[in-house]
Amino acid sequence: MNRHRVALSIGAGLLLALALLFTLNGETTPVQAARVVPAVTTADPDEAISEALAYLQTRQLPNGSIESDWAPGTSDDFTSIKTVLALAAVGRPVSHMTSISGNTTLDYLESRAYTYTRDVTGTIFPGRVGMMIGAAVAGNGDPHAFGHYPSGHSAAGSPINLVEELGGAYNPVTGAYSTTAQGAFTSGDANATNQLWAIVGLASAQETIPVNATDFFIDLQESDGGWAWVTGSGSDVDMTGLAIQALLASGNLDPTHVKIQEGLQLLRETQVASGGWAGYFGGLSADSTAAAIQAIAAAGYTPATVSWATESGGTPRDDLLTLQDTDGSFGGNALATAHAIAGLAEAPVPVLGRTQRANRALAWMNEQQNADGSWSGFAGPDPGATCDAVLAYAAAGFDPDSVMAAGSSMSAMDYLSASASSFVTKSADSAGKLILAVHAAGGNVKDFGDLDLVSVLTNTWYSPTLGAFGDASNSWHQAFGILGMAAAAEPIPVSATQTLIDLQGADGSWTDAWGFDKPGSTGLALQALAAGDVPVTDTAIVSGTAFLDTGQGDQGGWENANATAYAVQGLLAVGEDLVADWSTDKGHSPYGALTAYQKPDGPFVYMWDSPSDNGVATWQAVPALLGEHYPFTKSLQPFTAVYRGPDPDRTVAAVPQASWGHSVHIVIPFGSDLDADGSATLTWRETGSPSWETATVHRADGFYTTTLDLTLPGEYEFQATFSDPDGVQHLSTVSETVSLTTTLPSYDIFLPFVLGQ
Repeated sequence: MNRHRVALSIGAGLLLALALLFTLNGETTPVQAARVVPAVTTADPDEAISEALAYLQTRQLPNGSIESDWAPGTSDDFTSIKTVLALAAVGRPVSHMTSISGNTTLDYLESRAYTYTRDVTGTIFPGRVGMMIGAAVAGNGDPHAFGHYPSGHSAAGSPINLVEELGGAYNPVTGAYSTTAQGAFTSGDANATNQLWAIVGLASAQETIPVNATDFFIDLQESDGGWAWVTGSGSDVDMTGLAIQALLASGNLDPTHVKIQEGLQLLRETQVASGGWAGYFGGLSADSTAAAIQAIAAAGYTPATVSWATESGGTPRDDLLTLQDTDGSFGGNALATAHAIAGLAEAPVPVLGRTQRANRALAWMNEQQNADGSWSGFAGPDPGATCDAVLAYAAAGFDPDSVMAAGSSMSAMDYLSASASSFVTKSADSAGKLILAVHAAGGNVKDFGDLDLVSVLTNTWYSPTLGAFGDASNSWHQAFGILGMAAAAEPIPVSATQTLIDLQGADGSWTDAWGFDKPGSTGLALQALAAGDVPVTDTAIVSGTAFLDTGQGDQGGWENANATAYAVQGLLAVGEDLVADWSTDKGHSPYGALTAYQKPDGPFVYMWDSPSDNGVATWQAVPALLGEHYPFTKSLQPFTAVYRGPDPDRTVAAVPQASWGHSVHIVIPFGSDLDADGSATLTWRETGSPSWETATVHRADGFYTTTLDLTLPGEYEFQATFSDPDGVQHLSTVSETVSLTTTLPSYDIFLPFVLGQ
């Protein structure tokens, strides 16, 4: 007989006895539950990260390296590489950790770029080269010119092209990256370690990974679904976590791939009850837990909390935090601490530098380009938006005339040429911006679209009487007018710069035409004044810089992505060092603040309060991200789009969780959905009932939640249905909607006692 059915038919006295039995000291004691639902809030890792970075600073040696955990006082290259990756993972510049001798960890690695990556014969270790590439990229170095060949080498003194050298180790027949190199505890053999780091290194440099290379690595998978350091020795959590990251970074597998799902299942099976993962010696391990978190984040389970909670309610992030010691370290170990930082940041490898981030942004922008070569503004194809996009491509060294939408033969410059006559006569700032864009793209500003753009700017928009471009009360008209003249190498009227100065507010700021965007408008004005040869010691520039200093936030930026971008460019124009002089107490630089607005697959948001992909924010952010201010020219090359990674706007669905208490608490976990346009609905019923009831759920960070007033014992079913325009992924399937069901068993285990049975 179904005992909860008996319970529902017993008299009021027995129900009262049941209630008394379940209530002790005013707390409801659950008798049986499917699982313990995790807490709806988890610890904030920011302070833990700051303390961990401070600990690593104590382990830095004068040459910039990180001290070995096994040989105190000596440098450890591997830990130094992981430290650079950790710094980049949390948005800090490498200079955040500078030794007493003025060296950064990247400085040290550059000095070791040859020695660490080779054996005594000069033959490379592919895995070590891949790791060094990853560190160079993360630290905003150039992996194509990192370190120098030593004396005695045929190329002595020349920069080392690590990417080229690693490519030379590839065997297209086997798919392996391997060499004959031999050294203590390492070799160049075709094995999991060399293949893993070779893929990560090349993905860091945004090189195309051959399918054969990923196939070779897949073939090294263990029978239980994971990967091992020594193939055939049994899966290892650390190696499996890294393998998942590498395969996803290659661009040849997506998160739904069966091999990725098998690796994730291995991580599920090896997760300990408290939420983390054990290491080689059996105890909870910061290294292993961090590697697993990075893998599940790469697969879309961000945040790495509720969606990977265990039966006991433990989450990976919270379990990792329990391992931090009072000195900020994780186990008093520098390597584990570096690993933990990247894990807490949920930052998979490769960790990209500013150049690579810009490339992803440009690849996304190319996908938004219209067939006529334009980009859309607020009301369809727009020359102003297209000028901004052109400036972004040119800032990255790409020829805007080579940027075309898929299937189209019309470039960005074709569109601007066709629309020049209407746009240049629209307003003074339009004319100035068009000159900036044409100049940056290598065009002739005096013969573009059958127009002399400079003539239009000076004759149509500049008034000698007013000493102003266009509207004398509009700072953007003045700023872009001045910048356009500077780009054309034409004399800038002193009265125009004075008009711009006169528009400065008492607090040192400038505003847009509507009286808003003080940081962005101030950054734009500073660029114009610098282009107009106003000395940086001038009161206007000093007070404008002081305004930005006063308004800088704790994370290093200003108000939103657009304001931060223009503020960055303005400060660069007046000669400010954004890392050395503009980093906050916790090491957040304006560059780091800008990258914080970027999604992993390239586009920027305006603000995270409105997390949709934002074109204006993206194309305005790129030049600032690359350290370019207006006007500029660079050597240009044809544009080629890079791999952007999995879509972080899709919803990654997880099974709902329910538990008994005074009532039934339900949590519906999910990952990703960074644009927050996904939704979930919850229906429930007592098992066997023909109809479902609908409950209202509330969204939080990585989960939906609700509480149902169900106090009678019984078995209940809960069905969560996820919807997302970007798609819903569950394991190996992706569809518009996904429904997942869980059952909460009856808590009738004590009913025999109550009934006297």
